[in-house]
Amino acid sequence: MVDRAPAEGGSAEPAEALAALVAKLRAELTGVRTAMRNRAVIEQAKGVLVERLGITPDQGFDQLVRLSQRTNIKLIEVAAAIVGTTSPDPNAPGVVNLIDDELRQHVAHRRAEGKKPEKPDTIPQNARRRASRTPEVEALQSQHQLLSARIAAARSYDEICDVLCTAPTNWPAPSSVMLTLLDPDGAQRGVGACGVPGEVRSRWSRIPPDPGVPLVVAVQDVETLWLRSPSEPARRLPARFPVLGQPPFSGEALLASPLICGERVIGGILLTWTDGLPDGEELRRYVAALLEPVARQVDALIGDDIASAWFDVAGEEIGQAAPAQVWLPTVMDALHNPGVLFAPVQEDGQLVDFRVEYANSPARQIFSGARVDPDEATLLAAYPALGSSTLLPEFARVLQDGQPRRLDGLRADPRTDGVPGPQTLSVHAVRLWDRVFAVWRVATEADLLYDQLLQAERIAGIGSFRWELRDPEPQCSPELVRLFHRGQVTRGQVTRGQGGRDAARVPVEEITAAVHPDDLLAAQDAVRRTIKDGRQLLAEVRGAGPVNGRRLRLCAEPIFDDTGNVTAVRGTVQDVTEERATEARLRRAEEALAAQRHRLADERRAAEALQRALLPTGPELGRLEGVRIRGRCRSTERIGTVDGDWYDAAPVPGGGTILVLGDVDERGLSSMATAARLRYAVRAYATLDMAPGDILTAVNGMLCAMEAEHTACLVVARYSPATRELRWAAAGQVAPVRYDPGGRGTVLSGPLGLPLGEVAEMRYTDTVVTLEPGDRVLFYADGQHAGGRPRADRRRGGGLDMVRRAGETIDLTDFDAVVAHLVTSLNVPDDEDVCALLVHAS
Repeated sequence: MVDRAPAEGGSAEPAEALAALVAKLRAELTGVRTAMRNRAVIEQAKGVLVERLGITPDQGFDQLVRLSQRTNIKLIEVAAAIVGTTSPDPNAPGVVNLIDDELRQHVAHRRAEGKKPEKPDTIPQNARRRASRTPEVEALQSQHQLLSARIAAARSYDEICDVLCTAPTNWPAPSSVMLTLLDPDGAQRGVGACGVPGEVRSRWSRIPPDPGVPLVVAVQDVETLWLRSPSEPARRLPARFPVLGQPPFSGEALLASPLICGERVIGGILLTWTDGLPDGEELRRYVAALLEPVARQVDALIGDDIASAWFDVAGEEIGQAAPAQVWLPTVMDALHNPGVLFAPVQEDGQLVDFRVEYANSPARQIFSGARVDPDEATLLAAYPALGSSTLLPEFARVLQDGQPRRLDGLRADPRTDGVPGPQTLSVHAVRLWDRVFAVWRVATEADLLYDQLLQAERIAGIGSFRWELRDPEPQCSPELVRLFHRGQVTRGQVTRGQGGRDAARVPVEEITAAVHPDDLLAAQDAVRRTIKDGRQLLAEVRGAGPVNGRRLRLCAEPIFDDTGNVTAVRGTVQDVTEERATEARLRRAEEALAAQRHRLADERRAAEALQRALLPTGPELGRLEGVRIRGRCRSTERIGTVDGDWYDAAPVPGGGTILVLGDVDERGLSSMATAARLRYAVRAYATLDMAPGDILTAVNGMLCAMEAEHTACLVVARYSPATRELRWAAAGQVAPVRYDPGGRGTVLSGPLGLPLGEVAEMRYTDTVVTLEPGDRVLFYADGQHAGGRPRADRRRGGGLDMVRRAGETIDLTDFDAVVAHLVTSLNVPDDEDVCALLVHAS
């Protein structure tokens, strides 16, 4: 306890007293640790003296003490100097001949960093003859022995790092040291550090296999990296290693190296120097030589020949680690599927193959079947084609990034892979330290068929079952379990069926609870008839509980023994909910379609009647003065529909005849109703002695105001027998065609306005032409209105020219032939109407 005088007006501060005690204990602990580290070197020096001088260990220790006292050099440094002389060197001086002056000279050179050796004439002549190594080299060897002994005495990873950072050496001490262990997935786990802040150490506690980290590259390539050296200019380093300059990868010099024990990489070490290292290959060689004792001590601390153990086993010591050679084969041999631990095979730094390090019994059988020795097998020897094309590059990626790979549906061909027959493989590979552990499954034809049946059940929504009557619970397929329990077996016990496949036994009461109460009695009666009478079972029930709202169809058949008794029942359960819903929707659609057909039939009959009422009769056309008129609309029986086409001819006050031919868009009763309104409107305006253009203007305004949902094409003409003038105007209709008595035809020229009902402000104008006796004028609508195919297409196809030249090929007095020629020339489809009006001037 630390005594302290009370402060003025108060008592001693407990916190300060406690701090002093802690500092004292820390100093004592540091001294103890230092003594423990130094003891190994002192014991080695005693051993050298005992062996060389033939004295006892106690006499050897006394000799060390006397040398330390005579030379005024610390005992540990005297011991290190003596041990350093035993390093492999054929010209090393004998310990027996060491004198005080030579020992003092040796230690002085070790203490002086970078100091040139003393002149040869200051060294005794006999010493120069015995010394074949420079003092600098002997000093490096002494420091190597001292650090190796201290590292071997370390009892933790942090203590190893502390030794490397704090021990007095002939080179600058590292500013930071970090130790890592290699995890099975290729990552590195930080286990020890010195000179690294806590937050930095926490951030780098686990280093993923990133090629931008120097320590990762050193471990993966099994190569020691000296960075910031003249051989690799600093300006190139950030591009290769972006982490340089960030703690702990900062400093003027950096050493990243793997820790190798035997042939295994067990981890990595990182050393950084703030001020850099003096140039010199000898110095760097001795620094790198410290990695070997570090690796040995790290391996000793791990307690496992490959990596830290995953579990403990009973032994003489508590928590004794189980070596991987013990538990890994045990785990692999417990697998039902083939399992192999692959070790990479490299040539000239390239991965060329994987060697089988251990294979369990199923894997050895596969290798033997492929005529490959399991003890000398490699990946490419077992699967030459599949291995080189798929497995080798995938396993290489596993080693590189540490990510597991699952490869399904791989095909091995007996012609290229040496397997007995075609195989389908599923391979799962993971990284295990610096190796690849792979488990695969060879699917037989029965396995493929089983998977196919499971997929068929899933697609069709069918589950199967088999109920041995001696068992209390039926055995159900996975799809049936999913159907009844939505992917979970609540109380059913999952068992292993024939062939090692999963099956589930579902209690009968759970199946009963899944049937709607209203259908339960009927279902139980059907099952009873199947079991007792051996009848086929076919029933459809509504679901309840987890399948509430579903409809299920049960199909089953009994299985008889030799005596004719039913011993088992097997069958299927299908979810027909969607099927029944589809049937219901189909029935409703059929009913709606039938109603629609009746409505359309009624509308067509009404439209036909309206069209017949609109078209003028033969007697009406025969009473017109100065002209003979024939009109036709294509028969509705042929095209199956009624379009809004019509024609009209009627006498007007003051003499003359009004001629009209129109086409309303759309079809059916609505179109014919609009056609009727236009017909009577045109007749009404004609009685007011309006010109054809004024009639179209007035009718257009009416249509835009009253029936905006329809448009119409219309041509109106007025023929005056006294003057033989034909005055006509067209709204979106084709121009009339005039034929002379000889049959030569011309298209009347005149403005063709927009269809009616599109623009309310549209004004239409008249065109006047004088007819000669015997002339004929053809007005026609080709079934194309707004929204149809442009008439320009038919003009380009020559249809209009064929209509103009109709008199050259047909008899114009045969009106039926004129209509047929019109349909053919214009290439009118069968589902479109055609209306024509032929006017013959007397």
